[in-house]
Amino acid sequence: MVDVVCFGEILWDLFETGKRPRTDAIARTFRRELGGAPANVATGLARLGVRAAVVGGVGRDRFGQALVQHLAGDGVDVRFVVKLPSRTGLTFVVRDARGEPEFLFYRHASADLSIRAAHVLPAMGRARWALVGSSTLMTRELARATARFLEVSERGAAALFVDLNVRAHLWPSRGVMERAIARLVRRAAVVKASDADLRAVSGGRRGLRWLEQHAPHATWLITRGAGPASAIGPHGSVDVPARRARCVDATGGGDAFIAGVLATLLAARAVPGAEVWADAGTWRTALRAGHMMGKKAVSRAGAVAGLVDLDPVRAVVASVAPTAWRSPS
Repeated sequence: MVDVVCFGEILWDLFETGKRPRTDAIARTFRRELGGAPANVATGLARLGVRAAVVGGVGRDRFGQALVQHLAGDGVDVRFVVKLPSRTGLTFVVRDARGEPEFLFYRHASADLSIRAAHVLPAMGRARWALVGSSTLMTRELARATARFLEVSERGAAALFVDLNVRAHLWPSRGVMERAIARLVRRAAVVKASDADLRAVSGGRRGLRWLEQHAPHATWLITRGAGPASAIGPHGSVDVPARRARCVDATGGGDAFIAGVLATLLAARAVPGAEVWADAGTWRTALRAGHMMGKKAVSRAGAVAGLVDLDPVRAVVASVAPTAWRSPS
């Protein structure tokens, strides 16, 4: 059994580098970095010492091989990565002066979108936590694979962490999107969303009311960019200010935040129904670790490139561990 299994896209992000030519809006060169929110979260967790696995598809090509090697090199469990005849997914990332990314996807029928229910095995659900993002619901076949993963995760007694990653323009309609995401969050123990995600999924309505309607039993984690993050649940509501940071690339900030939070919950043995789950101090520490990871992630181009020198984060995470407990080797 692993601590966390992350289900969804695994791909390469290609970042423009160097100076732009005066007569051309496109940079001359691009650098590849690990991409896909589940892969980013799994890598952040592994670098914090958490046993993390990723479930997703890569192509039987050099890009796919390099992705598996990259993840394995970070200590991510890659035995559930499915190698498919489709091409490995690519995303070009262009950033504005504030580091906010704009994505250009080259993922038509790519391997990350070609996972099917038949690829999902019972062993993939044997974990303490299962992480799923809303982007795995956008096509019928991928949604069926997601449903199968949720099924095996429930059988494996994994608590569900849902990452709202809402890109409304990729859905056939806002109504279809909202209904699919609503079905997903009803099953969650934790729902993480940015303010922008909540506005997108709720059609501009007050996001917390949308969560009250569709995820009333979950703990909610709300991020606000450079503003404070909130954790709302049985413990009440706690807010922790973000750490000041120069944002070079915001692409993986939310993924790193999730890794910090999940690592803290695991260290505290915090699961729904446990006494520590309702302890505001647990969530305050989780938000603090999340912010520390997020600050590192946005400091460099690439979702996980900045996740180095993590001893200060590990110390914060370890501070919630029961005194008699030691992290498994």
